[in-house]
Amino acid sequence: MISLLGWVGTLTYLINHTYISVNKNWQRKIYYTGNCFAAILLVISSYYIGSYQAVFINGFWAIISIALLAGVPIKSIPVKTKYYVVMLAMIILYIVIDSALNQKLNTVAMGWSSAFVFTIGYLLFCSEKLSQTLYLLGDAYAALVLLPQLWFDHNWPVFVLEISWATISLYGVYMRKDKIHLID
Repeated sequence: MISLLGWVGTLTYLINHTYISVNKNWQRKIYYTGNCFAAILLVISSYYIGSYQAVFINGFWAIISIALLAGVPIKSIPVKTKYYVVMLAMIILYIVIDSALNQKLNTVAMGWSSAFVFTIGYLLFCSEKLSQTLYLLGDAYAALVLLPQLWFDHNWPVFVLEISWATISLYGVYMRKDKIHLID
């Protein structure tokens, strides 16, 4: 039964992410409601199997989605895009250096870098401080670097979700290729 919740959450997220990736005139309430529902289901299924990066990411998404649906003004949260980009660059540099020094891929750090990008990127996007294109690029990165940890955790619903999420995100970026800017 718990696994079924994970698969329903995965399917809901994919439908919702496709909706925002291909629809230029998407409705925020539809998007946030779908994200909230999917996030709650994946928190439950991921917690059950001990896949804590997925619990953290989806728990954060549920909280932000609920706040937005409740009308909380998250635009006033003092988070800036440039700090997000600098922190991400530092995290990636750490992962590269650590993996090189230890001569093995640091999948745990990669998983937590994914958590950082998925959560702060979602917050910035929802507060309209991150463009849809940069949001989708960040999502593609986060989805791909989380894959090794999900494989080790045997979290198959979220593993399939992330492969599909990266593909949909990159398609959404391709559809907006004329709007790509490194920093908004």
